Amino acid sequence: MRTARPGTERRGESTTAADKALALEWLTAFAQRMRSESASELVLAAVDAAIQETFPHYLTDAELHREVRAATRAHWLSFLAVIGRTHFEAHPPTEAVDGARTVARRGYGVDMLLKSYRAAQRGLWRYITRVLHQQIPDAELRGLVLVTFWERSTLWLDTCLDDIVAAYMDEHEYHTRSADAHRAETVQAILRGEPAPTADSPDHLDHRMDDYQTALVLWTDREVPARQAGHMLREHANRVAEALGAAPPLLVDSGAHGLWAWVGTRHRPAVAELPTPPIPHIHLAVGTPAPGVDGFRRSYLEARAAHRIATSARIAAPVTAYQDVDLVCLLTGDGNLDSVRALIARELGPLADRSEPVARLRDTVREFLCSGGGIGATAARLGVHANTIRYRLQQAERRLGHPIETRRVHIELALRCLLIFGDDLLPAA
Repeated sequence: MRTARPGTERRGESTTAADKALALEWLTAFAQRMRSESASELVLAAVDAAIQETFPHYLTDAELHREVRAATRAHWLSFLAVIGRTHFEAHPPTEAVDGARTVARRGYGVDMLLKSYRAAQRGLWRYITRVLHQQIPDAELRGLVLVTFWERSTLWLDTCLDDIVAAYMDEHEYHTRSADAHRAETVQAILRGEPAPTADSPDHLDHRMDDYQTALVLWTDREVPARQAGHMLREHANRVAEALGAAPPLLVDSGAHGLWAWVGTRHRPAVAELPTPPIPHIHLAVGTPAPGVDGFRRSYLEARAAHRIATSARIAAPVTAYQDVDLVCLLTGDGNLDSVRALIARELGPLADRSEPVARLRDTVREFLCSGGGIGATAARLGVHANTIRYRLQQAERRLGHPIETRRVHIELALRCLLIFGDDLLPAA
């Protein structure tokens, strides 16, 4: 059992003050241990899990997750810095205010913001309760520490929420009244599958929807102040459009440190030649160019998928193109039949024709790849002469526009998907 400090008794106000001091002393030492990267990650994972219980789609939105995770980390580290002080004060970190603005810009209600914080509080409390039971065998001291932690974490949350909600409401009011907000609402409607507004509509976006659409997701590192991030991202989005020989892009703010953009071009652009951001704190994820409203949606989904991969990496690359990480995206959560259709159309091109002669070429290429690239083995499997296999492979490469080996893995995956799902995944005739 814990003993009272010298000069105190186990009753009365002096004992209560001593107990409080002992709990704060323990929490101060605890805070020092918990500030490490590995310890903080355990706390953040527990909070993530609790938020996901309330909002299952939360972790699928990489940009929102990034903002919320930054806010959670900042809250935790700021709270640890003051938890053991006799004079306890709560101040919301900048990252938390930025996160509230992002929630507002994305069109979520204030109820989601509040519920997210309450869910985070539940996750933190579950984690801390478990940790303290492991670290404090003395039940009486453990009870004192738990009560003190609960009181201070609740005071922290309630105090910070006042400023956080105020930031949300300011951003929401501006976002609701501004032209940017109206544009964002129209874009969100198109992404949900609603028709694009016509040229004579008051909702027209002044963006040519019949062009090839290249979607971009741009973001800055947390080191960049939110008040500077928007200008920097817009400037680089315009630089990308200029490099592609396009008019100024369609821009939609997606968060305090994020921007969505669509570049329209009359012809398919070469996204491999996009300019690298001028400073290392700007990053860019690029969808595959595709024509029309469907291309507007598809390229955006691909840019979002590439963004998820980029922000999951240890160090985000300056530019991440979906066409370079598409297989990783399909394998880690962005795959569906529409994504597979896009893969087939993109990788096979004219080799995805529905005619019988072209289907025979596809079968030959698939067997060639499955046999390890052996002409003789492919001829034996198909029961034809080796020269026939050579001729068919030449015809297939002519349709592809490049040697099979150039995109071997992608082509084999596309052909295997066709074998499993059938010709319904081929582009319409």
